[in-house]
Amino acid sequence: MSTRLRWGVFGVLVVVVAALPQVLEASLVNRLSEVLWVAVAALGLALLTGYNGQISLGHGAFVGLGAYVTMILTVDYGVPYALAGLIAVVAAFVVGVGVGLPALRITGVYLALVTLGLAVLFPQLVVRLGDITGGTVGRQLIPRPGYGDSALIDEIGQRRYLGQAGFRAPEWTGLADDQWRFYVFGVVALVAFLLVRNLTRSRVGRSLVAIRDNETAAEVAGVRVDRTKVLTFGVSAAIAAVGGWMFAVLNNQVSPTSFTITLSITLLVAAVLGGAASIVGPLIGATVVVLLREVIPADSQRYSQVAFGVVLIVVMLVAPGGIVGIYRRVEASIRRRRPLASGSGSSGLDGSTDPVVPARPQEA
Repeated sequence: MSTRLRWGVFGVLVVVVAALPQVLEASLVNRLSEVLWVAVAALGLALLTGYNGQISLGHGAFVGLGAYVTMILTVDYGVPYALAGLIAVVAAFVVGVGVGLPALRITGVYLALVTLGLAVLFPQLVVRLGDITGGTVGRQLIPRPGYGDSALIDEIGQRRYLGQAGFRAPEWTGLADDQWRFYVFGVVALVAFLLVRNLTRSRVGRSLVAIRDNETAAEVAGVRVDRTKVLTFGVSAAIAAVGGWMFAVLNNQVSPTSFTITLSITLLVAAVLGGAASIVGPLIGATVVVLLREVIPADSQRYSQVAFGVVLIVVMLVAPGGIVGIYRRVEASIRRRRPLASGSGSSGLDGSTDPVVPARPQEA
């Protein structure tokens, strides 16, 4: 697919998606917002695993960190959501760098076990810090009777004042709250995906792939392997925290049960299913994961993780590159079968025709 056609398809999709909140019910708009925050969180994992080759089973903890920092700052200190999100991203980056330090000595399944421990530890840590986090109950914004929407009370019964009643749509927009929230999420997700796309296409992105393929060769080529791996872990955690900010804004509540190992596995399934070594893959995977969870009956939700596990195994066996990988193979096969005389190659400025090669991972 040519670059011009890619951008054309992208523009049409943006217009269609932007029109959806105007015709869908609020519940469906909220499901679309859920797709966006899952996609952003999975994007951070894809950058770490798909492009840099570091396996993480603990990214749900970074999502939880972003959500809790956002909720605590907005409820306890009246910090605006945007500023709270920036602080959450910085905090997650610092923690991610700290967690990434062991990656300098361990790799593969051992690194996965370390991050798995992080995913298990995070809910326990939240419970232990109950005075700040709300413990097992968590934190929730509830209007205080008789004081209007700007006075809120959390679920554990401690009254606090907040200068904003949740993430409300400004009156000048004429939008409902769910519509405004979706558009804000769309802008945030678009910025995140474009930043990661530009990163993977830069010299830094080539360094990430080189480390993933062969650390020794990358170091010989002049890549600073240790610094790159640690910083990539930090950036990946920061992106996951953006997903956590979106989670807090969407649900107006957080609890330890929302950020267990289950969430980490869900993000891994979303990234692998769509295509971890691609940019659009996490968005595709998040859409499938959210839709799959919706079609499972409410009384059978406990089996959803079993379904995700089966999907993950099947994808790894049949299509290791995910849905995007399947598309690339089909596209490359069609190009190879197309005769050169029909213009399958790209004509250069000098009139020569270059053979078509499959797209690199970062071009998706």
